[in-house]
Amino acid sequence: MKVVVTARNFSTDDKTALQMLKNAGFEVEDHSKEDIGSGTNEEYIRSLVLDADAVICGPEKISNKAIEESKNLKIVSRRGIGYDSIDIDFCKKNGIAVARALGTVEGSVAESVMAYILYFARRIDLQSESMNKGEWKRIMTPGAKSHTLGLIGFGGIGKEIAKRAVPFGMDVLYYCRHPKDEFGAHYTELDELLAKSDYVSINVPLNESTVNMIDKKIFSKMKNGAVLINTARSKIVDTNALVDALKSGKLSGAAVDVFDNEPCTDSPLIGLPNVVLTPHTAPFTIENFREMNNRAAKSVIEFFNGTLDSRYLIG
Repeated sequence: MKVVVTARNFSTDDKTALQMLKNAGFEVEDHSKEDIGSGTNEEYIRSLVLDADAVICGPEKISNKAIEESKNLKIVSRRGIGYDSIDIDFCKKNGIAVARALGTVEGSVAESVMAYILYFARRIDLQSESMNKGEWKRIMTPGAKSHTLGLIGFGGIGKEIAKRAVPFGMDVLYYCRHPKDEFGAHYTELDELLAKSDYVSINVPLNESTVNMIDKKIFSKMKNGAVLINTARSKIVDTNALVDALKSGKLSGAAVDVFDNEPCTDSPLIGLPNVVLTPHTAPFTIENFREMNNRAAKSVIEFFNGTLDSRYLIG
């Protein structure tokens, strides 16, 4: 059976996952060095997966046309946890399983969220810049302790953020559909979370109900001077409304790791003085990518062996 890998960096440094598939008897067609991503032409991706029994992909779109025409395809294994680039219902209708790498990416994304919080809380960048100019200019910063962090979404990533923020002395609130207080975080309604939070982190998946969820109305309800953090998906936030909130001073800052079209070099957020922008690297740690690659490969192997735990399957 043939596994086609389109997920970039799958075998660049650590080849454990690749070897795992080969040892299990799979023929592997590896395109991971081609820098395929969400902006890659869908027709090209379709041409790669036509004769695959399994596909291991990153954020690139696996179109319905590709699904429909790939007659041997049985499983799409996402090297990650987001699944907005795959039509889950269409896959289910066509008898194709979709798996994701739960339990791998959550911790590294949570680390990035904490890094963004500490950036705004301590502004080490400004102090270092001043020192490197030969200046001795000490500044007072707000710190993180006793400040409130609001988590919109309390799944795996939200919980990992709470685990890290509470020991910093932060008050952690969360809003989600199925609340259960854990790790020192407390459920509250969305309006209360927005009004109280100094930092608001978006941790929900992109779907029909969350497109432009964070819009002008939501920004108007946020605490004056709050900071928005988005490591989820760009289309959850109305970017123009975010720009307005930053320029007006309603928000004191924002940290954004995700963009409508990636690679992105023309976001309206670029150049704003109170914004931290990163190129969708919240999950980018060496250890995390190794774990994601291995989990994606294991999902393929276990699926064909009939031993794949259902918690890794979507839908």
